[in-house]
Amino acid sequence: MSTTSVENARAGMGAILHESGVAFRVWAPHADAVCVAGSFNDWSTDAHPMAKEGDGYWYADIASAAVGDEYRYHIV
Repeated sequence: MSTTSVENARAGMGAILHESGVAFRVWAPHADAVCVAGSFNDWSTDAHPMAKEGDGYWYADIASAAVGDEYRYHIV
């Protein structure tokens, strides 16, 4: 699987592998908070909070996530 730069990862959606981990980006315009839970953090719903970018988009960059990890978004 090829990687992309961190800058390009911010333009994508979903889980985007880059040179120093995985970037996660989701559109959740009505959310008060969003976290990434996955096999890389024992499915913790508060270990990796996402940052609100504006226009309903949320972003997190997680160095411990890798190819093959499962994940889900915890949206509140």
